[in-house]
Amino acid sequence: MKYFVEWAGQTREVEIRLVDGRSRVFVDGAPHEAEVAVAGDDGLLSLLLDGGSWTIATRFEDGHAVLSFHDREVRVRIEDERTRAARLATGGPRQATGRAEVKSVMPGVVKELRVTAGQRVEAGQALLILEAMKMENEIRAPLAGTVEALHVKAGQTIEKGARLATVGPSTS
Repeated sequence: MKYFVEWAGQTREVEIRLVDGRSRVFVDGAPHEAEVAVAGDDGLLSLLLDGGSWTIATRFEDGHAVLSFHDREVRVRIEDERTRAARLATGGPRQATGRAEVKSVMPGVVKELRVTAGQRVEAGQALLILEAMKMENEIRAPLAGTVEALHVKAGQTIEKGARLATVGPSTS
């Protein structure tokens, strides 16, 4: 299966194949030895790549994979070849509309609120900063609209699945 990974302004073609009974990953045609194993039930992965080993926290947000490792967080867009072909053929996905409940995908502490109730936001705009596993994670608006409610405050400890904010249609 082929995937297209967009990061830092570049798109890489990533293909995963079974070669001689071992998983091989090809990035832009170059082969790499790779193994991935689930290391926890909260999106933790163990990655072995070309002899190196990493533990990566993963989550999906606003159509992007968010990968956290060491003291770094990277947002990448990943599409399989069918999704990419459909997007290119139709001119892209429609923008999300309506109302969205933004919920936490992990437990943590709300470090900072970046918006207020009633504020207009764009899709992908940071709503708040959630500190989890000693990492600061930007929680972003899933769609353009108005922040109808913030369900948390700075300094609050929250559980996985907690409601953080409600974003609804613009009231312009």
